[in-house]
Amino acid sequence: MADIDYDEKKYRKELRDQLVDALGKVVYTYTAHHKMCDGILKKDAGIRVCQIVLTAISTVGFLSLVITNQAVMTWIGGISAALSLGLNLYTKDAKLQVEAQKHKNAADDLWEVREQYTSLIVDLEVSSEERIREERDRLTKTVSEINRKYPKTNRRGYVLAQKALKEEEEQTFNVGEAESFLPTSQREKGE
Repeated sequence: MADIDYDEKKYRKELRDQLVDALGKVVYTYTAHHKMCDGILKKDAGIRVCQIVLTAISTVGFLSLVITNQAVMTWIGGISAALSLGLNLYTKDAKLQVEAQKHKNAADDLWEVREQYTSLIVDLEVSSEERIREERDRLTKTVSEINRKYPKTNRRGYVLAQKALKEEEEQTFNVGEAESFLPTSQREKGE
C-alpha cells in the first residue's frame, strides 16, 4: 500500500464541509415539505370555499327560477351545479388533507435529523473521526429512509423553500435573537 500523506486538519475540514452540505440539504427539504403542506392546505381551503359558493349559487338559481320563471336562472343554477359536482368528484379522490399531513410528518422527521446534524457539527472538534463517520452514515441512512417513506417535494416547493431560506431567512436568527427567548437571568451578559 502506498504511503499516503495524511493531513488530519485537512480531513476534518473536508468532513465538516460535507456535514454542513448535508445539513443544508436537510434544511431545504425540511422547509420544502412545510411549503408543500401549506400550499396543499391552501388549495384544499380554496376548493372548499368554491364548493360552498357553487352550491349556494345553484340553489339560489333554482329557487329564483321557481319565483321569477326566468330561463337564465336555470342556466346559472345548472352550470353552478355541474361545477360543484366536478369539484366534489375531484376532492373525493384527491385526499388533500392526507397528502398535506404526509408532508408535515416528513418535515417533523427531518427536524430531528436537522438538529442531530447541527449537534454533530458542534461536536466535530471533540469527537473522534470514527464516531463522526458513524453518525454521518447513520444520519444519511435516516434521511434516505425518510425520503422513501414520504411523498417527494416538487419544484414549486423547492422554489418557495429557497425564497424562505435565502430572502426571508426563515430558519435563521440574527445575532442575539435566540438569546432573547431565554429568561433574563439566563442571557449572556456583554456579548
